[in-house]
Parts: sequence; structure tokens; C-alpha cells
Amino acid sequence: MGDTVADIKNRLSIEDVVASYVQLKKAGRSFKGLCPFHSEKTPSFIVSPEKQIAYCFGCHKGGDMFKFIQEVEGVDFPEAIKILADKAGIKVDVKKFKSKEKGEKSLNDRLIELHEDACRFFESNLFDKADDAKEVLAYLEKRGITKDTIEEFKVGFATGEYDDLYKYLIKKGYKHDLLIKSGLFTLKDVAGKGIYDKFRWRLMFPIFDHMGRAIGFGGRALKQDQVPKYLNSPETAIYSKGKVLYGLSHAKQSIKEADKVVIVEGYFDVISLHQSGIKNVVASSGTALTHEQVKLIKRFTKDIVSCFDTDNAGIDATKRAYEVVQDAEMDMKTLRMPASVKDPADLMLERGGKGKEEFLELVDTAEYFLEFYITLMNAKFNVKTLEGRKKFLDELIPLVKLSKSSVKTDHYVRILSKYLDIKEKFLYDEIDNFKVLRDQFGQNKSKEVSRPERFDSTTVLISILLEYPQHFEKVKETLNEGDFVSELKDIYIELSRQYNDARTEKKKWDFEGEKMAGVSEKMALLSLYAEENYSQFGEESVVKEVEKLIDNIVKSRRMHQRIVLEKALKEAEESGDEGKRKQLLEEFQRLITP
Repeated sequence: MGDTVADIKNRLSIEDVVASYVQLKKAGRSFKGLCPFHSEKTPSFIVSPEKQIAYCFGCHKGGDMFKFIQEVEGVDFPEAIKILADKAGIKVDVKKFKSKEKGEKSLNDRLIELHEDACRFFESNLFDKADDAKEVLAYLEKRGITKDTIEEFKVGFATGEYDDLYKYLIKKGYKHDLLIKSGLFTLKDVAGKGIYDKFRWRLMFPIFDHMGRAIGFGGRALKQDQVPKYLNSPETAIYSKGKVLYGLSHAKQSIKEADKVVIVEGYFDVISLHQSGIKNVVASSGTALTHEQVKLIKRFTKDIVSCFDTDNAGIDATKRAYEVVQDAEMDMKTLRMPASVKDPADLMLERGGKGKEEFLELVDTAEYFLEFYITLMNAKFNVKTLEGRKKFLDELIPLVKLSKSSVKTDHYVRILSKYLDIKEKFLYDEIDNFKVLRDQFGQNKSKEVSRPERFDSTTVLISILLEYPQHFEKVKETLNEGDFVSELKDIYIELSRQYNDARTEKKKWDFEGEKMAGVSEKMALLSLYAEENYSQFGEESVVKEVEKLIDNIVKSRRMHQRIVLEKALKEAEESGDEGKRKQLLEEFQRLITP
């Protein structure tokens, strides 16, 4: 398939492909036309031959030629290849192609069948009369898990033997190569001639897809010195951790009925809550919520309550989950567990019959994530200092701007205003000028090109610099890396490095190295934005635009510093600290002096 893709790219250009569906007109170095994905009167669909990208700045759909065909024809990737191969005049053996697709489906079916058999094997181990099995059952009983729940979730036991599962599946007729592809075994040698069971001496939790079919396993260590504590199946043809939610097959009906889902972290959390009667619960299995998982949830509800750990990793996961949820136009609240318990499973175990009532009350009183996060960041940063206020706003303004509801935005602005003791107007100015790229790079691994919800001054400036490198000297004279954030800072630093390496005005930026691989798609989009909006500008007009953007960024920086100084001056006057007041006045004078 790889050779076919390369041949297609060599024979077809993006503009040739799109021209079969859209009437294109030349616009600078690109082409423009009415978007084929939504109705519009003014063309906003851009095709860039140089970048081999077709993208709509109105409905945000597009990508390379394969993604475009998938979108416009409503087909999957293999079918898109077949369509483009025909356009390119490349002969593809249809029977062989379909046979390959059929073979892949057959592989998936066989892997699911193998996992179902492995699931039954681990279950039978748990109810064996051997002392080891009795010990594991005693552990589950200690955790408050009943036999009915064990059977419902098909919890099992992997013994300490190296080849128990291997011998069982070989006797069932499974071939050596399929066992290797299952992810349930570890190779003894590079040749793959010898393998042994991956899961040994572990409590086994089958992971089901949303249809209830076993596709992977999570194994919990049963010895104190055993690492890792949880061992999960690797990525296989049927299992991808970021596309599965543990417990969804058991919870989907309850999620529909409650019109709400509670997302927890662990297997025991799901099982314990389900056993108590709270069944609209799924687990992310220790990963941050992904776009694929949110799409699954959205089939059943738009309301999410997150219940992740409150350590740094848990908070980061909750924040990333919020960003993904906002992109899907869903709501997310955050549940605070009592300080006396570690997680929902412990709550159910310690509170007994009262645990259910207490957890449901926690769900009902859960805060919207941003309210929770604002309180958390206020405790983390000293907002009385310039650095603290900047970090506080850097954390929160992008999240506030993600909201698509003006009512919610107004609500959060009022909260921030009280914490910072400043007028709401200043915060709205910050929101208007703050960089927010609604991109999914690093979150969504698809090849679809994302776009900004709105470009601010720093983003537009970087986009211009990518297309017009000669203006970097003027930028470097006034701005520094502290004026940029996130990926924009990475790009600015790299531009600065190349500039300092005595590059000439005529040379293009060089972004071929590994260092910039993570932002290459973003740079392509930013460059396309500048090409679309500034290709018709004369040199003098571009210079004026750069100067205007620099001025906006400097004004924003000074406004931020002025707010901090005004607040500090007020505090110094109220405390009677004359020395501090004099020092701050001098700083204030330097700030406002041109």
C-alpha cells in the first residue's frame, strides 16, 4: 500500500484532485473556491500546491489529497487510495486489494476469538481450587468485590507459570504467528521462535470494546515488589488504548438513561461503583481523554463528570480532557473526592451502604472544570506579583477562550476579575489579544489540518515571518521569546537561532530537522494563512502590518505590567510602605514613558 501512496503523490497534485469537485480560481500562489463541505457565498476554501493542502477556513475541513477524498466521497482510507489510483492511471488489482481488506478483517476476527478464549482461561484460573486462586479470591473479597460482579466483568487470574496461556491456546488450535500478533506474549528471541506469557501472577481485567467483545487485558500486580503495578496489552490490530473506555459496554444503557457519564481512572473504580448501583461509569485507564473516546461518549450523552486523581498528573489529565471536551462542544464538570479517601473504590469500601449516596451527592455538586481550575491556579500562583499574574492568566485565558458560550465566558471573566481585583474590561482585552490555537496536534494523530479559532497578534506575526523571513530583524529588535507562548515560542526560538547563524534574507527558513517535527503541520497552516491574507500586499504594506502587530504585542505586555503595578501601588499605599511606594512609582514612570 505504501508504494501505491507514493506513486499517487508523484502523479497527482492536490489542485488536480480538488478541481474535479470544486471550481478553482488562481489567488496568488494558491487557488480558491467555494467549499464543497458547506454552503457559502464567499470562497473560503484554499488549495495550496506548494504545501499540498486543501483547507476551508469556514468549516475547518481539509487536509492532504487522501483526506480530501475521504471527506468529499465519504469513504475510508483504502477506498480513497483506490479512487486516487484510478485518477492517476495506476492499475490496482481489485481482487487482491479486496482480498487484503478481507484478510485484515479475518485477522481481527481471529484476534477477538483468541482474546475471548484467553478471557475464559483466566476466569477458570480464578475459580480453580488451588491455593493461589483461593488467595486471589480472598484479595477480591477484601476489596469488597462480590462473586456476581467478578462474573459480570469476567475478572480472572494469570498464574505465575511462564507458558500456561501459551499451552492452552496452542491446544485450542491457534497458530504461532497469531499468538505473537495478539500482544499477550513476550518474545524470548529476535527470531520469535520462543515466546512466554506476558501476564503472570496478575489479577486480570478483560478490556471490552463498546460491543462487549474482549480486545485486550489489564493485569494488576499481586505481589508488592512486582512492577509495573498495572500492565496493559500493547497496541494491536484490535486494541488501541486511546480508542477504548473501560466499562462502556456495561455502562452505555445507564449513560443514556442518566444523560451523564462519570469518568474515573481505574478498573476497581468502575467495578465498585457499578456494584453499588452507579452504572453510568467508565474509566480512561490512566490516560488523558482522547478525541476518539469523546466521540464514543457523545453517542450516549453530552454531559461528563471527571473523577481523576488530584495529583499533578491527574490535574494535567483533567485539563487535557477539558480541552478535548470543549472541542466536541460538550460540558465537563470535575468531582472532588473527600481528602480521607483515595478514589471511588476506596469510598465504596470504607463507607459501605452510605458510599453510593455520598458519591451521588459528589456527582450532583461537582463544579464546572474551569471554576475548579481557577481556584486551583489561584492557590498555586501568587497573583500579587507580575510573574504570578502572568502565569495565572497564561493558564486560564486560553481555557476561557475555548468556551463557545458568551454566557459562560462572562461568568468566568467575573470570577477572574474578583481574584485579580481588576476591571472585567482588562480581562476581555486579554482574551481578545491572547493566542489561542484550537489545534489537535499531539492529541489527534490524524492527518487532518486544524486551524485557529481566531488568530491573535502573536500568531499572525509568526505566520508572516514564516512567509517573509526578511522582516525578522525588525521583530527581534523589539520582541523576545517571552512575548510568545507554547508552540509559537518554539517556532520563534528556532527562527531566532537561524537568524543568528548569519542567514541571508533571500534564503528560506530550514525546518527539515527533527527539532521542529512536532510543529511542522502547524507551521504549514500558519504559512498558508499568511499566503492567503498577505500575498497581494506590497512590501511596504507588509512592513506596516508587521509594525502594527509588534505595537499590539508591546501594548498588551505593557498593559499587563501596568495592571500589576497599579495593584501593587495600591497595596503599598494602604500599608504605609513609603519606600516600596516610591520604588513602584519609579517603575511605573519608566513604563509609561515612551
